[in-house]
Amino acid sequence: MQHFFDKVNAMIESRYEYETEHPDAGDAYSHLASEGDFDYHNGESRLAEYCAESGIDTAGVDLDTLAQDVIFWGYMTPGAAYDAKRRFLVASYQVGEIECQVDSVEIGARFTPYLIDKLNRNTDAHWQMESGEIARFYIVCDSYWDHVCDLETIKDLVDDK
Repeated sequence: MQHFFDKVNAMIESRYEYETEHPDAGDAYSHLASEGDFDYHNGESRLAEYCAESGIDTAGVDLDTLAQDVIFWGYMTPGAAYDAKRRFLVASYQVGEIECQVDSVEIGARFTPYLIDKLNRNTDAHWQMESGEIARFYIVCDSYWDHVCDLETIKDLVDDK
C-alpha cells in the first residue's frame, strides 16, 4: 500500500514543480502586469526610482512608454531572492493554491470516501471526491512568480528613445 501512496505523492510533487518552476506556468501570470497590476502597484514611480538608483538618465523619456516596453520585454521567473541591481521587479504573483483534477485511471483506483480519507492522511495534498472516477487535490504553497526586466534591457530601451 505504501508504494501506492509514494506514486500518488510523486504525482502531487510533479504538479507542484510544474506550477512553481515551469516557464509555461509562469507565463500564465505574465499578462497581469499589463492589465493593471503594474499601475496598481505604482509601477511607473518604482521604475523611475529604479532607473535613478541605477544611474539611467530618463530625462526626455516618456515613462509611460518605457513602462509598457519594460513590461513587454520583461519575463517570468520563479520567485527568489535576486539582485535588484541587475533586474527590475515589474510585478510578483503568489501561486497560493494549486488545484489538480485526477482521473481514477491515473492512480489505478476508483475514488471512494474510504480512499479519499486515506489519500488525505497519507499524501501531501487535500483531496475531494467528485465522483468514483474523478477527484481533485489541492496544495497550498507559498511560492510565487516574478515578472522582471533586466537592467541591460532597460538601458537599451532608454537608449533607443
